[in-house]
Amino acid sequence: MTDAAPAHADLPRVLVVDDDPIVRQSVTMLIGSRGAGQVVADAADGAAAVDEARRHRPDVVLMDVRMPQLSGPDATAEILRILPETRIIAMTSLGTEEALTRMVEAGALGFLVKDRVFDEAQQAIAAVMRGDGFTSPRATAQLLRRYAEAAGDGARREAAERFARLTDREREVATLVAAGASNPEIAQRLFLSVATVKTHLDQVRAKLGAENRAHVAIVADRAGFGPRL
Repeated sequence: MTDAAPAHADLPRVLVVDDDPIVRQSVTMLIGSRGAGQVVADAADGAAAVDEARRHRPDVVLMDVRMPQLSGPDATAEILRILPETRIIAMTSLGTEEALTRMVEAGALGFLVKDRVFDEAQQAIAAVMRGDGFTSPRATAQLLRRYAEAAGDGARREAAERFARLTDREREVATLVAAGASNPEIAQRLFLSVATVKTHLDQVRAKLGAENRAHVAIVADRAGFGPRL
């Protein structure tokens, strides 16, 4: 008779990366206590994060965006180069719009503001493991503020033209994504199944040329359908 598999066998393997040891310890304890994942390692800087990711092959990395040695965006790009199936969730503080923008470009799928990590980390990990992505409403606001500053009239016209390709339902989904709503929240709001929301979101990304939820939110905002910041 074989032994039963350990209780954590099916949990996502998580790497926690932050230059603050208290943050690393607190996030690790949170993830374990709520059954959100199994923390397999932690790292204090981007270079160590790449080494630990190579060694442990985590499913999810919670990545600070500002760190010594190697920045969060650069570490994200390198981890995804060697482990393209890994899901990266950015952890940001207020005032890090530029670094957060670089995290989008590097391929992060989730975005958390640090003072909301303890409320939203479990939801974010579950979302990226489903392939849905996750963006905290406050992280969305940071991203949109940065892109709004950089967007000229040409970028806004292009976004409006792309947004016009969406059906009414797809526009509703995209607008709620820009407001920071998760797929289950969108499903509840629009009286749809989560699977149907995911199908609509796949179509939205294709029509907008967006790689992830953050890009959807950016295009929606430039087209005039973003939240009021």
